Parts: sequence; C-alpha cells; structure tokens
Amino acid sequence: MRPTLLLSVLLAASPAAAQHWEAGAAAAVGFSSGRTAAGAAGQADAGFARGLGASAYFGQNLYRYFSGEFRYTFQRSDLRLTSGGAEVRFRGLSHAVHYDWLVHSRPAGARVRPFAVAGAGVKQYRGTGRESAWQPLSQFALLTRTREWKPLLNAGAGVKLAASPRVTFRVELRSYVTSFPDKVIAPAPGAKIGGWLHTWAPLAGVSATF
Repeated sequence: MRPTLLLSVLLAASPAAAQHWEAGAAAAVGFSSGRTAAGAAGQADAGFARGLGASAYFGQNLYRYFSGEFRYTFQRSDLRLTSGGAEVRFRGLSHAVHYDWLVHSRPAGARVRPFAVAGAGVKQYRGTGRESAWQPLSQFALLTRTREWKPLLNAGAGVKLAASPRVTFRVELRSYVTSFPDKVIAPAPGAKIGGWLHTWAPLAGVSATF
C-alpha cells in the first residue's frame, strides 16, 4: 500500500507544482514624455515618438499573493525634435531588461487576479537612422546614431485572467522611468536637456503556467 499511497500524494500535488512558474509574451504601445532643449536660440521639445513594442517574461509564484519575474521589452520608437511647427525625426529603438515584484489582491489559483507591480533594471536607447552633415533644428540638439544605457525604474498595475488552469491572459499599464539619454539626443553647444524621461506603456499578452 505504501507505493500506492506515495503515488497518490504525488499526483495530488502535481497540479499545484505545475502552476509554480509562468512564462509569456505581450504586445505594447509606448508613449514618452518630452523634455525641453533650452539654449540661446530658444527652446525645442526633445524626446521619442509613439512606438510599438513587444515583451517577454518569465516568473515564479513565490507565495500566495506575491510573485517575481524577469522581463525583457523591445520598443521601436523614433527620436524626435520639434520647435515652432518644425519637426525632425531619426529612427530609433530601445531594449529594457528588469526584475519585477508583483503583489496580487487574490491568491494563486484564483481566476481573476488584479496586481500591482514595481521593479528595476537597465534600458538601452539606440539611434539607428542615417546621420547627415546637417540636421534641421541642430541649434537645439543632435539626433545621433549611438547607444546609451540607463538605470531603469518601472511600476504599474494590471489584471490576470485565467482562461484555463494553464493559460492566462494579462493586461497591464506600466510606467518606465530613466534619466534623459543625452548622448542619443545630444544637446547642442550652449543648450541643456535634463530631467527624467517617462514612458507609459499599455501591454496585453498571454502566458502559460507550469
């Protein structure tokens, strides 16, 4: 009877163990705030245009209400400079890698699980366009073909909806914050660009638990 009893216990425990991990992917849209490039020539708005992105994550349900996950997010977003009705753009993209803590309002196994999230990591901004000898609005800043890493903080909220014991749909809204990448968008001599760059990103995705 002992081998039979042991097998019964393992089979009973297997559903809980199968849902200990979560891996998924999501689509995103990024909206970034601009910063002011100020100098003797006046002012311009410097920042990034709205862009599409994708995200992948792998996490673990650590406790009934807490989980942690690693996440990678890619976004394609043009560098942008505007002033007085004139605008110049330069192709660009970003990569973000971070670890997040999720606090759920419902325990693991619930069909609907609202959550709050916060985490930290790094983000790379990269200009990928073609540089030219002269750029419009260059009296304020230069949009460059370079890359720059910045420490990253992020926070947000969302909800997980279990479609089955192993498939979960997920929607969330996140805010990503770094210092302004002033090597990718470089202020012109005598001009200044400073402060924090905020990117708001709604995400929708699907994950598998195992």
